[in-house]
Amino acid sequence: MRPRINIKASSPYRPLFERGGTRYKIILGGRGSAKSFTVSTALIDRTYDDDGTILFTRYTLVNAEVSILPEFIDKIERLGLQGDFTKSGNDLVNIKTGGRILFRGIKTSSGINTAALKSIPKLKMWVNDESEELVDETVFDTIDLSIRYNNVPAEVWLVANPPDIDHFLYRRFFKQKGIDDVWNGVKDDVTYIWTTYLTNPHLPAEYVALAEKSKAVDMSYYEHIWLGHFAAHKEGLIYNGWQPATDDEWPTHLRCWYGVDWGVQDPTAIVRCTYDPETCVLWYKELMYRGEYSISTIAGVIRDDILTRPRTFEVGGHLLRWENEVLTCDGYEVKGKLGDKSFLETLADLGLERWMQREVSEWVEGIYRYDGEIYCDPARPENIKSLKLDERLWAIEANNRDKVGRIQYLRYFDVRYIGENIGGEVRGYRWKQAKNDKSRYIDEPQDGDDHLMDACNYACTSHLRKLGITNKLGEK
Repeated sequence: MRPRINIKASSPYRPLFERGGTRYKIILGGRGSAKSFTVSTALIDRTYDDDGTILFTRYTLVNAEVSILPEFIDKIERLGLQGDFTKSGNDLVNIKTGGRILFRGIKTSSGINTAALKSIPKLKMWVNDESEELVDETVFDTIDLSIRYNNVPAEVWLVANPPDIDHFLYRRFFKQKGIDDVWNGVKDDVTYIWTTYLTNPHLPAEYVALAEKSKAVDMSYYEHIWLGHFAAHKEGLIYNGWQPATDDEWPTHLRCWYGVDWGVQDPTAIVRCTYDPETCVLWYKELMYRGEYSISTIAGVIRDDILTRPRTFEVGGHLLRWENEVLTCDGYEVKGKLGDKSFLETLADLGLERWMQREVSEWVEGIYRYDGEIYCDPARPENIKSLKLDERLWAIEANNRDKVGRIQYLRYFDVRYIGENIGGEVRGYRWKQAKNDKSRYIDEPQDGDDHLMDACNYACTSHLRKLGITNKLGEK
């Protein structure tokens, strides 16, 4: 039995539940606009029409079992239709009609997968999710022209968070049709659907609060991310407000970690990082910026910084300082090496109880274990392996996915930095100009002198997100 789904006549999503109409449906919206919820519900409903096949794609879809299928199975259970569907591999099959939804990735490990997608039998409908990631118009055309099944009107749905104004989706379906921005309506053979968090009455209050916080901090970001307008930066500079600092200002009581961007022809960039939760400030120090590709040299730079940089540690009212492998307690040098009897005797003479001595010993032991994660560009896994196995450093593969998303996350932190090359790069780190309007900029950073910017990005997005640290917009 077909599910009973009540859609208000005024809902922008109503065309998804109607039959016929236009071939193309462009479904755009900001964060929290219920695009995924509504599209998956509508597709479940469509499987009751006939035995045709619906192709649901993302540009990259590694594991549908984890990333997509749970969304659809949730809708089936909400509608009480568990008895009507079965799962076959990465497909959902309506056993009442034979209609099915296939979940596929356009890009696979062996390349672009259009040949396999074109040969799907009974293909009546193509839904491409996260269409902002599909930037090759020829790939879109190849799949688009293969959607046909008997006399059933074929449909193509493009679901996206609005991309920048250089994306073919904007040029082809908006600009060339005389449409400047997102809207709800029909023109030629295209139905346009645009929604925002403001049209979703089911959002929790804390989610709405995030949107309103974003609105107060950065209106252009709010309009793009939350209201779903196409991205076009009025200013090209990516990071604003970074302030230079000195070594004397570095917060020595905070734990540090590192970022590495490998260089071959370009410089290898290494930065030390820390985050002060009391002031919400990120700190960067440039350690290396030169065309050096020796793993032993890179390891030596990091190891030397770990062992010699100034550190402070308080325990039981006593202030410990470490610099250049010299430890002082309340201004007095602690004699002996870690583990020596004289080391503990000096601490005892300075009034540290045994539990304090243990904590100091563990702190110093951590330094000699070369504490501090090193987040590396994953493009050179053999270098990361060498840092770990040969150099005995805590090297980790950094997250290098969604560069624009990582940049947007870091844009909303205050930053203090040490290093001339960091200052030079941040002053020149800009968004690309739009091809058709040089006064506007798109959501893609210029490539070039960005090696320290990448090292900072690898280190801080990987580490801070692992810890669940939010930026000024409240985003993780």
